Amino acid sequence: MICQSQLILFVLCFFLHQYLVQATIYSCNKTALCGCSKKPVNINARIVGGEIAASHSWGWAVSLRKSSNQHFCGGSILSPNYVLTAAHCVDNINLSRDKLTVVVGIDNLYDNIGQRIVVSKIYLHPNWHSKRFENDIAILKLNKPISFNDDNIAKLCLPSFRGTVKNNFPLSNSKLVAIGWGHTMSGGSLSTNLRQVTLAAVGNKEPKCSNSIKNTDIQFCAAVNGGGKDTCQGDSGGPLMYYSDIYEQWMLAGVTSFGHGCALANYAGVYTRATMYIDWIKSIVGNDGVVIAGGNTANISTLSTMVSIATLLFLFIMRSL
Repeated sequence: MICQSQLILFVLCFFLHQYLVQATIYSCNKTALCGCSKKPVNINARIVGGEIAASHSWGWAVSLRKSSNQHFCGGSILSPNYVLTAAHCVDNINLSRDKLTVVVGIDNLYDNIGQRIVVSKIYLHPNWHSKRFENDIAILKLNKPISFNDDNIAKLCLPSFRGTVKNNFPLSNSKLVAIGWGHTMSGGSLSTNLRQVTLAAVGNKEPKCSNSIKNTDIQFCAAVNGGGKDTCQGDSGGPLMYYSDIYEQWMLAGVTSFGHGCALANYAGVYTRATMYIDWIKSIVGNDGVVIAGGNTANISTLSTMVSIATLLFLFIMRSL
């Protein structure tokens, strides 16, 4: 006969196993100046096609709005006065005629919380090629600084590429996460809530990448085997991110650029490779508080809170057997 303590242990292990299979919790270094939001990222691996993000787990997410206040592209907070996005999102905008606004600190497109700040200047990459989507990256200067007193807001780290070369990050098969309010399917409608999707970097010689990509030095592909997960219209300009277990920070791997349809098995999405633009970004932003991942970390923990709690519960029950 199974004693009560053994039954409790069995039930605990069962539910803990189910939780770990379904979801991954990404704790972050709360002492870091970038790449760590108010709440930890919670990614449910069993969701197909992406999922609604946990509230305020992506503090650097940006919604770009035109005069109509309609979301049309995404972006990332770099520093108090600058936001990063894709060049194709803003290359036809004339600020003397069109009002361009960034909205930060929100999860839902219709939230009344957050900050709404007008863009005062657009920096397109000087080598932006609209037909080939090469150098599809732009920086937006704001007419007033973002307030980081709002703990729903955070900066995204620029990538650290120690141990690899600039044009080889992220490595093939690296796990990456994209976020945005884009269409949930090709030809569909925008998502009201911020969504996240887990992808993997795809080698540029794989057919689903080689049939889309234009320049393998400054672009890379990401997808999942068999399709079904992808970024889509309205996600452009938003971040594709890599989580560093060493630094416990999220860093920018790519800027969402283009693709053929959405989530097709034979076509990967194409992203602007962030490591190739660090010097250009710094030349525009200057000393406005942009941070490289790992450049400001302290007190890096070795175990997540979830695992620590589970371990303590396990030891407590074992002692009672």
